[in-house]
Amino acid sequence: MGVRSVSDGGHLGGIKYPLGYDAPASWWLSADSWPNFPTHTGDNSAGNGGNGYFAGSLIDRGYAGFEPLNVARAGSHATADAYQTSIVYFDQSATQIAGIGGDGGNWNTALGGSVSAFGSVGPGAIATGDNSAGNGGDGYFFGAMVHAPVAVYAPINIAVAGYNSSAHADQTNDVVFDQSAFQMAGVGGNGGNGNSAIGGDVSVSGTGHGPHQTIGGSGLASDRGGIGSDVIASGDNHAGNGGDGYCYGGIVHASFALYYPINIAVAGYNSSANADQANNVVFDQSAFQMAGVGGDGGNDNAAIGGTADIFSSIFDLIGSDVIATGNNGAGNGGNGHFSGSMVDIDVAIYVPINIAVAGYNSTAEAHQSNNVLFDQSAIQIAGIGGDGGHGNTALGGDFAMHLLSDLHLLDHA
Repeated sequence: MGVRSVSDGGHLGGIKYPLGYDAPASWWLSADSWPNFPTHTGDNSAGNGGNGYFAGSLIDRGYAGFEPLNVARAGSHATADAYQTSIVYFDQSATQIAGIGGDGGNWNTALGGSVSAFGSVGPGAIATGDNSAGNGGDGYFFGAMVHAPVAVYAPINIAVAGYNSSAHADQTNDVVFDQSAFQMAGVGGNGGNGNSAIGGDVSVSGTGHGPHQTIGGSGLASDRGGIGSDVIASGDNHAGNGGDGYCYGGIVHASFALYYPINIAVAGYNSSANADQANNVVFDQSAFQMAGVGGDGGNDNAAIGGTADIFSSIFDLIGSDVIATGNNGAGNGGNGHFSGSMVDIDVAIYVPINIAVAGYNSTAEAHQSNNVLFDQSAIQIAGIGGDGGHGNTALGGDFAMHLLSDLHLLDHA
């Protein structure tokens, strides 16, 4: 917090130097030497979530191959039995998170310091606002996020018998392909709850058009000009707002699953051939993709501009845009920005083959039972603004101005 004298005999805020001493005399400036932007007690922050940045590529590429082969072959007057039981689970799921802004904290306070000034005030002189508390950080993502798993499952079961014999080929398969993906990029953090961001109060007393006598010995400065443009800024405070989400690039989920069990039983003359196949297969190729999503605003936050109390003479009073105590925001949802492509490509091939071949005067039976579930659903969210919070307050600061003419001041000289 900056403290600086602005008149012949006063200083800002009544704040003393440590141990009760005033600031050194060399720090005190007369009204004639008042520079631009001399006082800056705002721009405070508390409990804000940090920004997340990601630039590059995030790739998950898995491959799984399972190819068992089971063969039984018998000669004449013999029996050939080929049994195959396979229980396989392919877990190629992925969770990819990049460029995520942190959530804002709770019950934080960021306050701008109070300012009291006597004398002529130049342009852009006082800034006690621009405070923030409990805001979610922004999320930025630049690049590519790819999830491309491949799974190949090819069991083969063959039984071949000669003359006057039996061939049995039994195959039972329980297979689960989990190629799901959760991909999130460029997501703004959620705003916190119960935070306060308040601009400092400002009190300014200034003289006006011409030189004046001192009033009762008090050291009012005798400058020309009152308050310039953009002199007081105690607004632009933010509390509990959700961070913006930005995503530039591509998010791709491309899964491929190939499943082709083959079951064959071949018998010769005057024989039997039985080919039994039972398959329970689950293909989970679902995807959840979210990018460029703004964070939700928090609840019960307050963003208030500081009070401005202006005391000035009648001539050369107030310049343009002199007082800014508004532009406060509390509990707003962040914006969502997405530029690029979001792709979900799923390929699943399921080709079970069951063959029973018998010779003359024989019996051939081919039984196949298949229970198949294909889950290739996709949830894709991009460029979505966050929801606003509840119970928030954003108020512009109060403004009071006292006008006294030069003649009124002279009458009391």
